[in-house]
Amino acid sequence: MDRDHKSPADIVRNTLQELARSGKPPTPLNYALTYFRFSDRPQEDFCAALLELTEIFAQIEEDNWTLKQLERLKDYLPKTVLVPEEEVIGPFSEILNELLLRNRGFAKEVQHQRKEFEGTVSHLNELIGKVHIMMNQTANRLEKSLNRFNTVRTLEEARPIFTEIIEQSRSLLAAMREIGDDFQEAHKNLMNSTIEANLDPLTGTLNRRGFMKRLDSFVQKNIVLMIFDLDHFKELNDRKGHHHGDQVLQRLSAETSKNLEKRPNIFCRWGGDEFLVLFPDASLDEIASFSETIRSTVLSDGDPGNSEHPLTISIGISAGFLESSDLFDTFYNLADQALYIAKKEGRNRIRAIHIDDQEPNAKRPKPPS
Repeated sequence: MDRDHKSPADIVRNTLQELARSGKPPTPLNYALTYFRFSDRPQEDFCAALLELTEIFAQIEEDNWTLKQLERLKDYLPKTVLVPEEEVIGPFSEILNELLLRNRGFAKEVQHQRKEFEGTVSHLNELIGKVHIMMNQTANRLEKSLNRFNTVRTLEEARPIFTEIIEQSRSLLAAMREIGDDFQEAHKNLMNSTIEANLDPLTGTLNRRGFMKRLDSFVQKNIVLMIFDLDHFKELNDRKGHHHGDQVLQRLSAETSKNLEKRPNIFCRWGGDEFLVLFPDASLDEIASFSETIRSTVLSDGDPGNSEHPLTISIGISAGFLESSDLFDTFYNLADQALYIAKKEGRNRIRAIHIDDQEPNAKRPKPPS
């Protein structure tokens, strides 16, 4: 047996210890997923990925895009029983990774949208309840006014009752208009609850639209905004082709997502090779230190088969109190400025600026790639 290969007993022991530590129930799925994390055989990597995909499907409804990818997988499944045959493993792995990347983000967005949807439906129910109560109260008042009107003998006695009825009607109309506006806004929110429109199709992370939709929940908080992009990405595309460049972006997104799992954040592909991460209730020093993990992970993972051109990223960070969503552009510009400094000083490094330290009306030229 290969000395570097873990024995089954070691893997089982590590698996049980990890399940106990994490508090997860020892269901067959949890056991299998944890077991494969401690195993290093290629076949088991595929099994682990398939199991994770199964777990994701348990959380979300299957969609046409995924079904088409599964059809592609069916072409390979009859040819192998997950053995390391090069002509099968390459395309199989590529398709499977595309599925996982997209559906990890899809599952998160489904959960987020479900909360938004439930909140909107709850608000609509409240509005319906308010309408019901208001109509009953107004009906009771009008009935009392009409009963009083039936007892009057002169026009002078009737005039204040008429005035009262008119005021009650105006009050009801104003309230109904206000509730109607609320209904219209709630309906608009329901119509905008589209999952696909908020996701980047290449990496499965949020896109710019999805990021901006989440921004309001971080207003009136101390935030840290991180911008990072790949160094010399244009040269990589020119040298290796855009398909290879896309694979690099997918791997970068996946590795970053793993590093971010235990921290509250919004992570998105802003455009091209530029990614944004927003951290709520965090300090600049804390995230500047944490960002070194992201930078060093990319450097250690590298670009397989390209030792002459190591894969690196530059990171720019801004921090401060997000008083309103309108202030986001200031945070973005500061982080972008810090990114420019990192590029100018040699790339593959981290630079940060606090919003309290900014220079008024500071502007900078377009940074190098």
